[in-house]
Amino acid sequence: TGEVRFVGGVSLTQWRPVVDEKVLERLRPKARGRVLQLDLTAAGVSEFGTPTPVGGHRAELIYNAQYMSLARYPNEGDWLKIAAIPQTGTLVEANSSNHYGRFAYDDERPSAWPNASDVWVHGYWVHDWSDQYHRVEKFDLEKREIHPELPYHGYGYKKGQRFYFLNLLEELDAPGEWFLDRDNGTVYFWPPGEIERADVFFPQLDKPMLVLENTKHVSVRRITFEAALAQAIIVHGDENEIAGCTIRNFGADTAVEVRGSNNVIRSCDIYELAGTGILLEGGDRQTLTPAHNVAINNRIHHVGQVFRTYHGAFTLKGVGHRIAHCWIHDLPHLAVNYSGNDHVIEYCEVERIAQETGDVGATYTGADWTYMGHEFRYNYFHDIHGPGRIGCFVIYPDLPCGGIYLHHNIFYDVQQVFHTNSGRAMVIENNLFFKHGHAMSFGVWGNEKMFLEGGPWRMVENLHSVPYNKPPYNTRYPTLLQLEADFKLGPERVLQRQLPKDNIIRRNVSWGGTFLTVGPLAGLDHVRVEENVIADDGVFTGSFVGDGESKSYANGNATGRAFFEKRGNVIMDGDPGFGDLQSQDFQLSADSPAWALGFEPIPFDSMGLVVDEYRTSLPLRVAAPVIVPESHVFGNMLTLEITPSPLPGGPKAVITYTLDGSAPTPASAVYSKPIQIAESAVLKAMAFAGQGDDLVESEVVSETYEVIDLGKGAVYLSDIAEEEVSAYPGCWARNKNWRGELIKLGGMAYEKGLLVHPLEVEGGEAQGHVLYRMDGALSAAKEFTATIGIDDDMLHYNLGSSAFIVEVMRHGVWERVFESEVLMVGGKPQDIRVDIAGAEQLRLVTTSGGDNISCDHSVWALAVVK
Repeated sequence: TGEVRFVGGVSLTQWRPVVDEKVLERLRPKARGRVLQLDLTAAGVSEFGTPTPVGGHRAELIYNAQYMSLARYPNEGDWLKIAAIPQTGTLVEANSSNHYGRFAYDDERPSAWPNASDVWVHGYWVHDWSDQYHRVEKFDLEKREIHPELPYHGYGYKKGQRFYFLNLLEELDAPGEWFLDRDNGTVYFWPPGEIERADVFFPQLDKPMLVLENTKHVSVRRITFEAALAQAIIVHGDENEIAGCTIRNFGADTAVEVRGSNNVIRSCDIYELAGTGILLEGGDRQTLTPAHNVAINNRIHHVGQVFRTYHGAFTLKGVGHRIAHCWIHDLPHLAVNYSGNDHVIEYCEVERIAQETGDVGATYTGADWTYMGHEFRYNYFHDIHGPGRIGCFVIYPDLPCGGIYLHHNIFYDVQQVFHTNSGRAMVIENNLFFKHGHAMSFGVWGNEKMFLEGGPWRMVENLHSVPYNKPPYNTRYPTLLQLEADFKLGPERVLQRQLPKDNIIRRNVSWGGTFLTVGPLAGLDHVRVEENVIADDGVFTGSFVGDGESKSYANGNATGRAFFEKRGNVIMDGDPGFGDLQSQDFQLSADSPAWALGFEPIPFDSMGLVVDEYRTSLPLRVAAPVIVPESHVFGNMLTLEITPSPLPGGPKAVITYTLDGSAPTPASAVYSKPIQIAESAVLKAMAFAGQGDDLVESEVVSETYEVIDLGKGAVYLSDIAEEEVSAYPGCWARNKNWRGELIKLGGMAYEKGLLVHPLEVEGGEAQGHVLYRMDGALSAAKEFTATIGIDDDMLHYNLGSSAFIVEVMRHGVWERVFESEVLMVGGKPQDIRVDIAGAEQLRLVTTSGGDNISCDHSVWALAVVK
């Protein structure tokens, strides 16, 4: 039997070179001779799509099952920034700010588009979790202003936010880009490969491809559904099955919609979609009757390609759905958006989420106290970082959701594991947190209106929409009894509703960042921390007793250690038993202190996709290793380590490397222990797995190390490996600020510099420091220079103050050689020049400036020794 395909698009084959001189003149020189054109009307296309601000069923060009990119400026991966928000004209009211229906840009390129029409812009106009498309109504080339068509973005527009232009013939300048001339029905395309051998479709079908209405026991198997403007499959019924299917290139808000009970989506490949992959809806929230819909062994990736935010792999609504053994990867925003009760997510692998957004959860829910009973178990979350402001939390029960049981999961190379705003009844136990920024945070949401009737998210109304204080709710979720008691206190005691109560953190192992942050109005009776192994640099930020006074406790802090050890936790410095992951299975060593606390093994190799009758083989894959430290200069001997990036269920990878800059191969030197170098080197490494011809290789990673030669000029300290750092968790950085952007002082951006935020110090003034050993070539340094001040990013809060101190050790004795006055945010940056001749060590210190440490983002810009 051959392949069965349902195709909802017109096949485009009659491509020809562009010969029209007017068109060629509009194309950039490098595109001439490469761009092809096709008459869509002659090909049978009648529907050109209908773009809308939030996506719509817009026209798409599909090449070998991939969406091609509408010609844009800048090209894929780059953005422009809003230069200004003009404050004249007709005032428009927005949700969070007022504006004047336009924004300014700072770029010469639009002046080269005099003949452009039907130009659009796409951007994250205020928040990094809210995007919108606008058709450009007018360019004001003299003022460099864009007037978008109505409707305007609901939150308005904000200086510095990201956007790009799209649908410009003049910017069709890269393989894979295309342009639609709606007026004459012509498509222009620079194909990324041989057009004669490709499947090229233009979607036309504007109704669901397959609808099962009120069905039972229907099975849809081994069919490819592709290339349409609307949905792929709708199932409204019970006990139906979709198995072994491929679903791709659908332009609807959701590709597969399942409503009912006991339905199964099994072993499907779902990718390249405009919106959400799968919606599961069913069950009864009044009685907590589960739907028992299951999605198992599915691979879902590159969805949300048009609807960029809140359209992930899954949306779950209702009660009692299960996601198991799925591989979810490469998404612009979230992976799983859920509401309701008692969902289970297990044995899944989730990676590369939030590729374009910020303040996002890989898994997300919000707005309802009664969304409880969810279980996340035996999952592998890795390589998850958000480029937008605040970044990405892997597990994000937003205000005020709770009731999560998070256990036996592995979190590796993630920005932050868990965050909740006022969430209750979380049990987080027996997880591994390795190579993370922050592990867990429990916020106390400050806007009390949210917790009152009529609040912006209508949380109180949502609470009363189900019998939260009666069975089965108050028996299944005992924390709701406490919530009812809090409500009986009346609105004058609304703080009791805001606190994240009844939370437990126990028997986890954490290494690589900051362990726990709790809002200072909540104490560690609200968030109990018991029998964990904590090897993080930062142990705790908050208040032990919830008195509103936040303090940070680093790993070596005696008070913090005593408090946590009294509750059975083990505080340790260094590897708690991972062994640099050379075993590639995350199993802790036999001498790890975790075993004595009752830690249970986690079945890493059972996570992710599995072989079954529909998925008869698994992709052989390998991930690139990680080199530590990153590229920098050094003065003496340097130790280099290469850590594998484990993947579940497959063969173990072998890492090979070279030190001369040549590309490594499987025949190169095999990495087995740390490498020591004393001379300049370019370290390149790769991983490979498999045997014989069945071999897969990772991409090559590379870092460059150069021996310091002060005879060639000054050396930036941000290029040198520091000996020691003490700073507020998450607020120590080289060559960037806390949000990953360039540091700025006095409106000027600096590509080189250090951010050292002070940390609460037991028995003294808060301070932070970074220390360098001045040995080898550095021993010849005579002078230190820098520009100092508070990062301009803190102007948003109008907070930040610090004094800057330079100390050197000479002949084994520390001496202070410079101390500034207290510098305030927004003040004039200060240039300093300090004699450090003969220094054996150099220490740069920042203080709180005599008040608290709020927003003390202290910057040493252009910090050099020479």
